[in-house]
Amino acid sequence: MSDNITQSQLNKSRFDKFLLVLNLPPVMRDLESRNLKLRGKDYIIQNSLQFSVYGSVIPTISVPPVEAPFAGGTYKLSSNTRPPYDDITVNFTIDNKFNNYWVIYKWLDILSDDRNVVFNAENILAPESKATITPKPLQPQNYQTDFTIFAKDEFDTNIVKFTYTKAFPIALGGIDYNYRESGEIETNFTFSFSQFLAELL
Repeated sequence: MSDNITQSQLNKSRFDKFLLVLNLPPVMRDLESRNLKLRGKDYIIQNSLQFSVYGSVIPTISVPPVEAPFAGGTYKLSSNTRPPYDDITVNFTIDNKFNNYWVIYKWLDILSDDRNVVFNAENILAPESKATITPKPLQPQNYQTDFTIFAKDEFDTNIVKFTYTKAFPIALGGIDYNYRESGEIETNFTFSFSQFLAELL
């Protein structure tokens, strides 16, 4: 056999092969702080919006067939449609101040408040209605944004770009940490999205 076998650059034993980058949706931007010392329930840290992720980061792409009867048999044609994509769960390492964990937690808290169990309980983007009892609903574009995952080669260069449009988190994983074991604290979060786009860089 030839020794000149081309190997995929992603087939390397490293955990940081995928970098998730996300922009804050409008409902989160008023909470953004660039001051790393400013911590509290009403702030999130901009620098935490990059995650080195691993796991099932790329969805299954499907354009299913349809069956067309013909004479005594059946042949298949493309349906020319795409079914909804499955939700994506990514694993990530929690930073030492829990800033990246807090971004996802606060995002979910806006979608369903942990105390009142209602949507947008703090009436973000609607300061004139904060005194009202019923929170003002947010349009989807106010809490959705595009997620981008970059695949990296062994030289830490971006080689593929995956974009998930109109994305938003739907679950934040638990934390299981044991002081008897070495290693960093890890968890995961799941997000839903509308479209999936791939681009070679």
